[in-house]
Amino acid sequence: MAWYDRIIGRRPQRKLSPLEQWQQTLDTNLIKDARTPVYSGVTPDSGYQEAIMPTIDQSYLEDLADRYSHLRTVIGRIASQSVAKGWEYIDRGQGNDEERKRLAHLLADPSNGSADITGVELMKAMIRQVEIFDDAWVSIVYDYVTDEGGAITGRVVKELWVEDAKHMRFNVDEFGRFRDDEMFDPITREMMEGTHNRESGTKLVPMCYFYETNGENIPFARDEIIHFNKYSASARLYGQSPIIGLANKIETALAIEAWQKKIYRLERPPKGFLDVPGHDEESLNRLGEYIAEETRRNPNFIPIISSRDASTTAKFVPVMPNMDELMMLPYLERINSDINASYGVMPLIVGNIQGVGGLNSEGEQVTIFDRTIRETQRMIEEGFLKPLLKLLDISTWAVRFNDINERNETQRLNNLQVKANILTSLQSAGIEVDIDENGELVFPKTAEVVQQDFPSHFPVSPEAKAPSGPADILNELPENSAE
Repeated sequence: MAWYDRIIGRRPQRKLSPLEQWQQTLDTNLIKDARTPVYSGVTPDSGYQEAIMPTIDQSYLEDLADRYSHLRTVIGRIASQSVAKGWEYIDRGQGNDEERKRLAHLLADPSNGSADITGVELMKAMIRQVEIFDDAWVSIVYDYVTDEGGAITGRVVKELWVEDAKHMRFNVDEFGRFRDDEMFDPITREMMEGTHNRESGTKLVPMCYFYETNGENIPFARDEIIHFNKYSASARLYGQSPIIGLANKIETALAIEAWQKKIYRLERPPKGFLDVPGHDEESLNRLGEYIAEETRRNPNFIPIISSRDASTTAKFVPVMPNMDELMMLPYLERINSDINASYGVMPLIVGNIQGVGGLNSEGEQVTIFDRTIRETQRMIEEGFLKPLLKLLDISTWAVRFNDINERNETQRLNNLQVKANILTSLQSAGIEVDIDENGELVFPKTAEVVQQDFPSHFPVSPEAKAPSGPADILNELPENSAE
């Protein structure tokens, strides 16, 4: 043993280098970040929060989505197109027909007759929640089976509901882990202490989620909520809505629209006035009252005034600036373009045909939108349908959305338009042609040909037989007809 060990009783500690200190701090932070799927809303300064809240007021996000028409159109188009073609049930091997029927019935009538809600409407509501809040909450309502002692012996999924993301919260600790110290009865929904309901004997379950309403919290167990998001790329509890990055731009667009409303509807100032040379001091007051009264009654009224201008020519003096001078329309277009880019929706999809340069550009826009729709469908399949099948204890069936084939649909419409043009041309020539339900041209077996006076270089023999159809007309032309 060294002398310093005998005298001091311990070995000296080696001082860490600055690099080692930095590495140690980095490792600690990495461990903490890996264990903490929450954001910086929980800090030593703020202390522990009983319910970790979203990073932004979600009512604010919904208000922007509802008030700005372009954003509302974009979200509505994504939701409607994602479920436009419905879905199909995939047999994964030895699929049970009874399980398929049970699954199909639940998705066709998710409220089990409690409300007039179809499965398509349920899916659209989920998508809308995700596109606004980046959070979708689907609650599961069970029918419980209990024995004489109150113990739950079985349960059946009865209803599905899309909850309002503005009111749904996680019941977690500062590390994002579900708490197990707040229990409730899954049948009566009452919060209780202990492990069982003392009256019924029902086993209590932890409250992992809750719905805030009127100062009260409605509890949900872990297997009573399916939660998923689309845009969040980190281990966060709540999602990250695209509207967060677009908020300032949307508020600017709303301000422009409010200014337009104020100008054109509320104050209604004249566009300008007509200045006639001359001056009359005594009539100024009467003129002012006259202009004010006429402007209130007629927003298109143009006042006529008299100035000290020495010219003898009347001139129009504009007062209200137009949209082009203020560069408002180009800026609104830029805002709408940013919204389209954030959501993966091209101008053609929302009815804006400006800048669409032919079929190639149109096809590219449709392709991009197809990818957006498929991503949304995959989100529902993985985030909702897969967990639902697990809760239903169904492993031999899967649910997959049908491909919308927007590109094929666009091509079909283009082909149909071409055939319609051909149809119009033939009918103008006296040939009766129709289009069947499959979009194919239908020619009559015999066509009536109107007798016409042919030019002299087309000799017509009295013995020549009458043509039987359009093809015969072409065949009967003489060889020199091309001259």
